[in-house]
Amino acid sequence: MKVYIGIDDTDSHRGGCTTYVGYVFAKEVLKKWGPEAFQDFPRLIRLNPNVPFKTRGNAAVALALDVPPGDVDELWRLAVEVVQALARREGKTDPGVAMAVGLVPERARVLYRMALTQVVSVSAAERAGLKTWGGRGKIGAVAAVGAELPLSTFELIAYREGERLPIPPQLARAMEALTYPFTFHNVDRNRVLIEPRGPDPVYFGVRGLTPQHLVYAESLLESWGFKPSGWVIYRTNQAVDAHIELGIYFDEPYPYSFYRARGIIQGVKRVGGRHLVGWLDSGLPFVVYRHLGRMAAELERCVGCDVELYGGLKPRGGRLYLYVERAYILGRYRRARERCPYCGGSLESAGAGKGWRCRVCGTLFRRAATRWIYDYAPRALILPRPGEWRHLLKPPGVEPEIASFFSPSAVRWIV
Repeated sequence: MKVYIGIDDTDSHRGGCTTYVGYVFAKEVLKKWGPEAFQDFPRLIRLNPNVPFKTRGNAAVALALDVPPGDVDELWRLAVEVVQALARREGKTDPGVAMAVGLVPERARVLYRMALTQVVSVSAAERAGLKTWGGRGKIGAVAAVGAELPLSTFELIAYREGERLPIPPQLARAMEALTYPFTFHNVDRNRVLIEPRGPDPVYFGVRGLTPQHLVYAESLLESWGFKPSGWVIYRTNQAVDAHIELGIYFDEPYPYSFYRARGIIQGVKRVGGRHLVGWLDSGLPFVVYRHLGRMAAELERCVGCDVELYGGLKPRGGRLYLYVERAYILGRYRRARERCPYCGGSLESAGAGKGWRCRVCGTLFRRAATRWIYDYAPRALILPRPGEWRHLLKPPGVEPEIASFFSPSAVRWIV
């Protein structure tokens, strides 16, 4: 019997990690039903990072399993027991579990697409047709069960029991040199991206395209003295632009949603000489943080450009601001004078109040019309610096199609 179990919202700002809960649950399933119970790798599903209820990365986990029909109730009890034992019940933490038996309901598929870009209610999760337990974590749990992964990547997440030793940047660069492009997003200048900065049990996490390269990367780190207590490989929707390709968007901007807006940049200004604030011809204001790298500088020079901006909508001072995470410059409107209709020459001023004169044939005109030219030359994609990439963003050069060829039966995926 095919069974899908989702878990979410078990961590807090003080510690814990939903991926670790998923890891412990997967180990318990292995003990009881063996590796043949796993239809696929455990899944790590990233959702809209702008919701105000999230703790850190807004990730849920799910397991796609195949167990005897008579064991479904036992599997459900095991999932709830593991969550109850490991969830951090403090602050905003409100864990939830969801289960689908047989086929995943279409309503759960739709809820996943909504949860990539919008704020979803608990009642919507409860009406998705799944068995649920818990509080607000039901939303992510149902979304994780309903997640479609036409494209995916992998992440090997290693856990610790004691102190987390800092990984030197030169070692992260060496690991990337030996595994790129099959691992990616490992280091940004001197900032190591594979190690977390919070008080969670994660030692390091390496993202990649094949399980084999992730296992090799882990073995390199272990040989250099960074030995974890255990690790697991998750199939994820990270780094494939799932929110762009599958997310549901509305024309009207809603608070805390992921939003895309197209328009002409009417003006920009620096706030305190740091962050960039601008506005589109639609009246929508946007913000670009200075620490995102060249994005603020590029858009500052782009008044008059036709752009498509992507980011999170957040209320501030009674208005919604778009906090830009990526920008497409589609073109630029440039002002140009009409040319001489007789010879095609350019026009110059004949003096104050005297009209315009053709530079070639000398013909005088009382007035010269202004026309706007759409210039495609500035067309570009602008992304933040790698250290500021959100989990869902697809990095340049990543080709995730290869990930779909791998199954857990062909590789060691948990220790």
